[in-house]
Amino acid sequence: MHSPPYQCNLGRAALDGKVVDHIPLDVHVGSITIQRFIESKQPYITLHVHVHESMRLTGEWKQRFGNTWSFNAAHDGSELSLIVFELHNPQWAERILI
Repeated sequence: MHSPPYQCNLGRAALDGKVVDHIPLDVHVGSITIQRFIESKQPYITLHVHVHESMRLTGEWKQRFGNTWSFNAAHDGSELSLIVFELHNPQWAERILI
């Protein structure tokens, strides 16, 4: 899924202090629909790439939602970000920049 779930470390955008029509923008830009899908269906793994700066802002590129491991492979630098994981042990996944 391109977008991450809503209100998680994988979808934190650099929108602090930004306003539109005097209304502060939400720094969590993930999808509510994807959040609800993960909560209800509990897929084994989900992969996301939409919010490139979230790892830099939160220090997190993976997050667990119940039985689901979600990974954000996006990166806001010049390197390519790879997520490497064993299918039967996703909790030991690694993020590698090349």
